[in-house]
Amino acid sequence: MPLSAFIRRALATAALTCAAPALAITVTLNELPVPEGYGTAGVSNVADDGSVVGMVWPDALVVRWPAVGDPEILGGGMTYTLENIMPLVSKDGTAIATTGYFPIDNGKRAAPESWMGGTDWLELPNLTLGDASPYGMSYDGHTLVGGAFPADGDTTGIQQYPWIWTASGGQVALGMIDGTDWGEAWAVSNDGRVAAGFFNDAPGDFTRWGARWVDGAAEWILDADGQYVGQAIGCNHDCSVIVGAGRDADSPLAWRWTEADGVQYLDAVGDADPGATYYAFESSDDGRTIVGSYYTIDPLLGAVNRGFIWTPADHTQDMSGFLALYGIDYGADFSDLVVNSITSDGRTMLINGADPNYMRQRAVVRIVPDDEIYADGFDVIPN
Repeated sequence: MPLSAFIRRALATAALTCAAPALAITVTLNELPVPEGYGTAGVSNVADDGSVVGMVWPDALVVRWPAVGDPEILGGGMTYTLENIMPLVSKDGTAIATTGYFPIDNGKRAAPESWMGGTDWLELPNLTLGDASPYGMSYDGHTLVGGAFPADGDTTGIQQYPWIWTASGGQVALGMIDGTDWGEAWAVSNDGRVAAGFFNDAPGDFTRWGARWVDGAAEWILDADGQYVGQAIGCNHDCSVIVGAGRDADSPLAWRWTEADGVQYLDAVGDADPGATYYAFESSDDGRTIVGSYYTIDPLLGAVNRGFIWTPADHTQDMSGFLALYGIDYGADFSDLVVNSITSDGRTMLINGADPNYMRQRAVVRIVPDDEIYADGFDVIPN
């Protein structure tokens, strides 16, 4: 196994929580290198083929780490760097999108753009709203959703429109809920019928309350007590599973919504600050493995993000603690660590963090059942 793979291996036996009977598993961590010639890099999403997308600084260019081989600079341009959402890659790995700047008569405007190969990008056609950014992409890459400012001449009073884009229909504003003036869509089903995101609860109030759209019509996501949940962030291929963030100090826990059971709040990390706010970013397609982060106060580092993994059997675990169970020492002393993406099968997770010196770090964590490992002890891990 080449040293350039930066693989740390731990062989251990544990229950694979999403399967029965229990399986022995191997957990690996593969650190992703900074592309040659660039200062630092962050990662945002992982596809089911193991490829990862992110960006390099200070150039703000999109980069892809293929499952095998060296990182590739793809070009493109970013309006800002919310690394848990941009750039985007479809789960099947065929489509990459981000936000680009495009010249207009009085300057530049922000608009979604799609990677066309090499370093070529294409502004999406048939855009009908103002400056726009994509925040979510369907598993097959055919549908994008996001948020956009109103087009010139709009007199509705809406400050930000949630929108959906398809090649056949172009960009279409999704429905608003009465009394709101700001909405964003962050996740969408393959068929484009269901999307998820948030609205503010009142004009001028930017508390993010979770919502979903069915055939363009908006509705709040409410828990069993009829209470609003926080922002919806991700969903599976058909949005039958939606995950999201804590709403505020009165409701700080991340949550999972399913068609069958409604809202389920994920428990807190056992030794975390009781006031921590949790953000669930993505789930496996079956909804049984969820990753995200929680914002907490570290006695030594101050305010920090810490990553987590949730399963029905093991509940919410700090990601560094989870790795330590398998002999992997990673991230416990980081100044920031987020688990911001997971593959459909729940076996590959993406870490974006900053070490104690505040240098950006990137890693892929893989869970492999031991019955998939060759007799010589080595499984097929990209180099």
